[in-house]
Amino acid sequence: MRDVKLERAIIKIDNEIAAMNIAKKYLSNLQEISTVQQTLNNKRQLLADDLYVDDKKCYEMCCDVIEDKLDTELGKEEQLELLEMIKQNFGRQSPNVSKKSSGLNAWLKELCIEYKWIKNEETDWDIIVVTGFGLYE
Repeated sequence: MRDVKLERAIIKIDNEIAAMNIAKKYLSNLQEISTVQQTLNNKRQLLADDLYVDDKKCYEMCCDVIEDKLDTELGKEEQLELLEMIKQNFGRQSPNVSKKSSGLNAWLKELCIEYKWIKNEETDWDIIVVTGFGLYE
């Protein structure tokens, strides 16, 4: 993935900001902690801007591929291929770096893709049917 370093840097900053919030409970230099947090937030925003800059173009590329799969039942292999294609287009593992989820469900939700799951009694892997496109911002 082309943006793995950016993802890791943002996650690291998120963890540092969370640690600062805990430190505020135990330390008395709240102003200094707030200043450090603001600096971290600014740095995080710059990294996030770089990470998400091409998302609109990537979304459109994914929609072109997904459009061919509309109203088609996708099994395990097709789902894994779709997930890999989405990740490759976006160049990162997660749709939202601040959240831990990185599976197909998370990506489709983030991309406002409409879909439904169908319970597959024969295997432990459910089938997904992409039904349409919502409004992606």
